[in-house]
Amino acid sequence: MTGATEFPRTTKALREALAARGVLPQKRHGQCFLTDVQAVDAIVRDAAVGPGDVVVEVGTGTGLLTHALVEAGASVDTFDIDPGVQAVARSLRTWPERVRFHTGDVLDGKHALSPDVLAALASAHGAGPGRAKFVSNLPYNAATPVLLALLALPAPPDAVTAMVQLEVAEKLLASPRAEGYGPPSVLRALQADGRILRRFPPQVFWPQPKVTSALLRLEPRRPTPFAPGEEPRFATFLLGVFSVRRKVLTTALRAARPALSADDAARAVAAAGLPPLARPEEGSPAALLELFRATA
Repeated sequence: MTGATEFPRTTKALREALAARGVLPQKRHGQCFLTDVQAVDAIVRDAAVGPGDVVVEVGTGTGLLTHALVEAGASVDTFDIDPGVQAVARSLRTWPERVRFHTGDVLDGKHALSPDVLAALASAHGAGPGRAKFVSNLPYNAATPVLLALLALPAPPDAVTAMVQLEVAEKLLASPRAEGYGPPSVLRALQADGRILRRFPPQVFWPQPKVTSALLRLEPRRPTPFAPGEEPRFATFLLGVFSVRRKVLTTALRAARPALSADDAARAVAAAGLPPLARPEEGSPAALLELFRATA
């Protein structure tokens, strides 16, 4: 085992460490390990992580980002679904007590976070205002549900900084009438400000994905715009509306509200300030929320 602050910070060394233990990236887990040290250091800087911060990380991977977070002075709860990969990360240095490793799925079902993640986030908030941070290289197949579940929490992290596919970031940030605009865009817009901080080529990962990645920054708004229990029902409503996104909104509204008459749908669309021939992708997040409430 290496010394307290030593860590194999090269792609070659990390690949050798995994190979020595017979561990390979698993496509079913969406694993593309971040192995570029300059990219990792940029993420920690952009996330403004420092002493006293408590970070929740999803996707320990080889531990390279975990190591950088620790060296910045943060306490870290790091989660990985793959016990073999996480065991390699745990073996690569002597970790201080302020690092806590958790193995298992961070999602409880499709849309909720696991009890362990919720407990880690609650503990992070105890560190003080502005100290609870989410910093991750998210597995590709879990990025959207994890981020939306974070934003839906009554007390989300103070800041979210996550590496995701560029396409995922663009969809979350999409505005009305944009090609990627849909339920994730609407839910994000109502709950957080967001922007892309950096773009990263495939070369910063092993194995190299076939897509460009982006470092996404989300700053949750408080208070939440939703009443208790309202957000999941609104998310289901949006899925219904956008399931027929090429239809006019009055028709799409009835797909989400089957009991609604055509006349009532038309009146609701007009009351939301939308033209009668508007399509779902033309509705602003605020207008769609108004439609949801008016037809509940």
